[in-house]
Amino acid sequence: MNRLLTTLKLTGTFALGVLTGVHFNFSLQTLRTLLALNSASQARRAFTISLGLLRSTVRPLELIAAASLLTAWLLSPRGGKHPYLLLATLPVAAAVGVERLKLVGVEYGVQTLGEGEVKEGERDGVKGEAEVNGEAVQGGMEAWKQWGLVRGGIVGVGFGIALVGVYGDFM
Repeated sequence: MNRLLTTLKLTGTFALGVLTGVHFNFSLQTLRTLLALNSASQARRAFTISLGLLRSTVRPLELIAAASLLTAWLLSPRGGKHPYLLLATLPVAAAVGVERLKLVGVEYGVQTLGEGEVKEGERDGVKGEAEVNGEAVQGGMEAWKQWGLVRGGIVGVGFGIALVGVYGDFM
């Protein structure tokens, strides 16, 4: 049982660390690259694809982190139910809440508010391509970047709590 608890605690802590890195990397590096694209329509399309890839990476990590730490807390003997296991899980829930409350609205704005009227004639050799407002796309991506950093910071706090707690367990 002791090995199982150790494995669960380390798995949850590791998942929180990777999750923190993924959020910061996306917000600091990926969005900067997307903003450097030549056209707003390319940036918007790449942003939409990147968000799908981000979610497919982040969701399993959130689930692994929360489930591992909560299971470790539930399976711990009465004297070993350390509160850090619950405290490290709360930032994951808070980060999901930030996404639901703020990031989804910003993402929707980037994907829809940047659209202009569809031209009936040809534009750049592509028939029916929508004009995209570059300032709206850039503003939305900058807002997403800020909230993404907030979300990464929240998950980073959970990682710090778990790291200190695991260190305390093994000392």
